[in-house]
Amino acid sequence: METKFTEAYEQQASDTGHETDCSKVAQLLDAVVDGEATAEEQTFFTGHLEDCVPCFESHQKQKLLKGLVSGNLKRMLVPERLALAIKTKIQATTV
Repeated sequence: METKFTEAYEQQASDTGHETDCSKVAQLLDAVVDGEATAEEQTFFTGHLEDCVPCFESHQKQKLLKGLVSGNLKRMLVPERLALAIKTKIQATTV
């Protein structure tokens, strides 16, 4: 659901070669949202978002989605034996 402003901005970005930075930001998006980006990556990402409306919107959507998902998940304690059985089966299938 993109606005006319976003569509116009995307056209302008493609005319100026801005797409390369957008591709890099798209690759960094998950790492930034999860807090796993380096300081250098975070600086690049933040600087780009200040100038790029489509990337800013993508970042906001990703943060919203993560908040919705994590807000509805509950951590449950399971019996030690069950956890060990699951780990054993996972290891057996990955080897």
